[in-house]
Amino acid sequence: MAFKPFRFRKSSSYVLSGLVAIAIVVATSLSPAALSQDIISQDINGSLNQLPAQEQSALQAGDATVTGSNGQFTGRVLINASAPDVWQVLTDYDNFERFFPNVENSRLLESANNRSVFEQINVVQVFLFTQRSRIVVASTESYPQQIDFLLVEGDLETLQGTWQIEPVSSSPDQVLITHQVSVEPNQGGAVRNVFFNIYQNVLEDTLAALKQEAERRINS
Repeated sequence: MAFKPFRFRKSSSYVLSGLVAIAIVVATSLSPAALSQDIISQDINGSLNQLPAQEQSALQAGDATVTGSNGQFTGRVLINASAPDVWQVLTDYDNFERFFPNVENSRLLESANNRSVFEQINVVQVFLFTQRSRIVVASTESYPQQIDFLLVEGDLETLQGTWQIEPVSSSPDQVLITHQVSVEPNQGGAVRNVFFNIYQNVLEDTLAALKQEAERRINS
């Protein structure tokens, strides 16, 4: 999935600050900690039929959707694969660079029972600026329905969320992925707003890449 270039008219310092968000976003495709209750309550157990008609149409057309603002986002995508198939992609920590946008390297640091910790290096270039970011994320896995994730260390103030894998009742080989995340950058002010705009856009790219990889694997 090609990265969409962003066109800023902000100063270069704003751009560089925003790049951190792009680098971190792929980590949200991955991994503990329970979400805050207000995030969990947003349709975490909802089915496709409970979503607004406009969002249902976009999902059924194969598009990823992202809603929310100010660091509270919900992303969704329909994938033509089973829950175990999608699970294998979301937990393929050593190979994220092969299919997720802007990931330069990722590796599993430790794994015990249902908990995994992985390190990820992301790189993004916008205009003449290149930014590398290192993050360490821990995940708590409830096979094959849910992955909760939490930032252990990295270039954000906070990051936590969940991936929910829900089979679509009308199709046994199709799942609705719901990704909910609460994120806060280290910077405030105008930089914070730029951060959230970039984060939302790249989250959509990440969901599209997840769909592409899961469907590629079952068709190869």
